[in-house]
Amino acid sequence: MKKYILIASVLIASYTMNAQVNDIPLIGNRFTFGVDGGIAMPAGNFGSTDNSNGTINGFAKSGFHYDIYAGVRLISCLGIMAQYGANNNSFNTAAINTPPGGSASASGGYTTSEYLVGPYLSFKLIKIKIEVKLLAGEVTNKYPTLSFDSYGNSVSDAFQNGSGFGYCAGAKIKYMVAGGMLGIGLGLNYVGSDMNYSGWSQTSVSGGTTQYGSFKTSVGLIEATLGLSLDI
Repeated sequence: MKKYILIASVLIASYTMNAQVNDIPLIGNRFTFGVDGGIAMPAGNFGSTDNSNGTINGFAKSGFHYDIYAGVRLISCLGIMAQYGANNNSFNTAAINTPPGGSASASGGYTTSEYLVGPYLSFKLIKIKIEVKLLAGEVTNKYPTLSFDSYGNSVSDAFQNGSGFGYCAGAKIKYMVAGGMLGIGLGLNYVGSDMNYSGWSQTSVSGGTTQYGSFKTSVGLIEATLGLSLDI
């Protein structure tokens, strides 16, 4: 609930700020609404399969991304934007080192959600519009349940959901049609967050469960998107 209150507060504040800068020309469409979809590629530790340095890495594979956003220009080329994004990445179980005859599997994959708000710049040249954004907020991550089997000795690892402060730096180029109201855009984002997980547990085939404490790891994603926007 706090996420939505934050987004609403920022958008309301943007109207107030705009009322104070009416002396600065505001040419063209003021509001933008859009939806994007594309590829979510893990970056840094999130996609690494090397645990030799003691770092908790993600073993994440490339997956799917989508986002919805709304923005309002305050003055000239400067505005404020709120964005919700989601990413689904499978777990690379094939890269896990298991004993001979052993196996590893994952139930589901990573689900990473983004609740972000911040400034953006918008520049237009005839039918081409370029947008650059720098957003920040909360990023959450659902870790898949992992299962390991070796000669009938099976264990299952279940993780609590993680969350942390995150940011998004991105750029988009849009081709505007329908009198400049509709845009077809190609975008590229980088999302990063230091994720805190409150704990995890391991259950053996015999039914015994051991609880473990919290841990931290970083989540990085490169998002390549194709989307549509409505500018009014």
